[in-house]
Amino acid sequence: MRGRELKWENLSVKERGYLFGLFEGDGYKIYDKKSRHYQIEFYLNSVKDKKIIKYVVYLLSKIGLKPNLYQDKRYNCKRIRVYSKQLFEILKRNINLQNKTKDFNLGFVSGLIDSEGHVRKDKSYIMIITTNKRVLEDCERYLNKVKIDSNISKRILSIKDKCFSYRMYVSVKFKNLLHLSIKTKRL
Repeated sequence: MRGRELKWENLSVKERGYLFGLFEGDGYKIYDKKSRHYQIEFYLNSVKDKKIIKYVVYLLSKIGLKPNLYQDKRYNCKRIRVYSKQLFEILKRNINLQNKTKDFNLGFVSGLIDSEGHVRKDKSYIMIITTNKRVLEDCERYLNKVKIDSNISKRILSIKDKCFSYRMYVSVKFKNLLHLSIKTKRL
């Protein structure tokens, strides 16, 4: 996408928040000095996350990007890749949810659930696991403002873990909000 402007305004504030939340959980960006490409990728489970993949491709297309999909043969993973210096710069910003609108925060939490979340229909809970405690604390403050219960705890390191991670349980009342989370719609 050389020379064309990103149509960021084509996304609602909630959709923008969703992309940031999804990127926080399953996103990756790199500048390739050799080819001078700004590359952004989202890694999603190719079996469980088919609807999320379709939605992310839709959002990226909506802003004028041409997403490429790749099957990662080493893992059961689908990579969505776009090249855009503008999106690279936008996603480079450090997000502080305290300075954002309710819609942006709702979108962010929705994207984080879809990337790092686990929804158990049979036990009626939503759980988000990440190594970034600050992000969970920001989400918890937002959820408290909209009267959704949540709590954060430190996870015990397992043999596979390389660093500490944190778990946040979110009340299933979240499903009553006008969220964008595809995983939560299954509740």
